[in-house]
Amino acid sequence: MDNNPVLVLGDVNVDVVISLRDRGRDKIQPRTESPQLHGGGTAGNSAAALARLGAPVRFIGAVGDDGYGRWSVDDLQKEGVDTHYLQFAEEAFTSIVLAVIRPDGERELFVWPDTGGAHTRLSPDVITLEIFRSAAWLHTTGLCLREEPVRTAQLKAMRLAREAGVTVSLDLNLRLESWGLDEAIRGVFDQAISLSDVVFGSGSDEILPYTGLDSVQAGAEALSAGTRTVIARLGSEGALAVAPGDIFTSAAFEVAVVDTLGAGDAFNGGFICAQLEGYNLQESVRWGNGAAALKIGRKGARGLPVRNELIDFLT
Repeated sequence: MDNNPVLVLGDVNVDVVISLRDRGRDKIQPRTESPQLHGGGTAGNSAAALARLGAPVRFIGAVGDDGYGRWSVDDLQKEGVDTHYLQFAEEAFTSIVLAVIRPDGERELFVWPDTGGAHTRLSPDVITLEIFRSAAWLHTTGLCLREEPVRTAQLKAMRLAREAGVTVSLDLNLRLESWGLDEAIRGVFDQAISLSDVVFGSGSDEILPYTGLDSVQAGAEALSAGTRTVIARLGSEGALAVAPGDIFTSAAFEVAVVDTLGAGDAFNGGFICAQLEGYNLQESVRWGNGAAALKIGRKGARGLPVRNELIDFLT
């Protein structure tokens, strides 16, 4: 891996994680009942995942000029992420995500504020071609395609990255259960997909409903359109990869599930890191599955593996 940075553009926030007790157990450890504060945000988690795996990472985004915003920036810096392009937005709140983790490790998310969070205040003026001249990759999130001005900033970044010859990835992050998908927003997502070399998404929760087709493979093939790589994350079934001239499924690793929060972000980090190191598509998906497996065995979206842990797990 060279020293050219991975640029991650998107949201960063704080997660307040509450683990629900399993009432079927005789003994409950008190510490598992207490709320815990973690760094969060789909883009923030992916940036942290990449940094822990040894990639140089630079974050582009906005947080509120508040306690949570300053805490979030400090948290990313501790992960080794360059925050030079992370703005402080005045009169905007850094988003808080209340993550309720059920005993089976699955999660429910509640976001405040649900619209107008500080991450939406990223100005397009920050995005210049110079940022991308030395970059290796740009990773983005669909979470920032629903509101302005961050939507314009993200689409501008994707265009400039392509102009500079930088690989562009998009994690769909549709959040259909919260916001739905009207025709105007669908048009924005279509535009972002067209600017992407790699698209990540949940097979059942995103790719199927977005395409309206009857199978995840058919949906992934439609999004690929013979020109881009689409990775459909399948949870306990692993991942399906569709690329020009290549379709395959990579099995998940069997691990005890503690917390699925941030598993997709961990997958993204593992996949991108492997690609930057020159691994082929199949091995890159395996890296993604490995990173996700290690993450779901730990609490919090930042329960991410470091490089040596992932290498040992995969060998």
